[in-house]
Amino acid sequence: MAVTKNLKNRIKNDTFSSVEFEYLDNVGSAIDLTGAAIHIQFRYRCKTGEVVKDISNGSGITITDATSGKFEIDKFTPITFEVDTYYYDIQTTFANGDIKTYVNGTFKVLQDITN
Repeated sequence: MAVTKNLKNRIKNDTFSSVEFEYLDNVGSAIDLTGAAIHIQFRYRCKTGEVVKDISNGSGITITDATSGKFEIDKFTPITFEVDTYYYDIQTTFANGDIKTYVNGTFKVLQDITN
């Protein structure tokens, strides 16, 4: 079952700051990400909406400590998404072929004022 982690609101045209994640099992031990592929899609307005950003290992996601289950969404500039609510989840394909979605959530893009 996925854990909901809503990201903080973002301002249109600002930098999307990196976000760190850590996978732990139900007893608090790290889930090893060695050889894992991590994939995230940001979708507009609903869970089945238009994909506005698609990222994975080496292209927007960095595994920072595989044996400790740690990775991050890399920062990117600028946030060009329309002002609205966005949905995402994190799908992980492990080296043994198992596919798990541990995290999902939303965030809002707010209108910037200064151009």
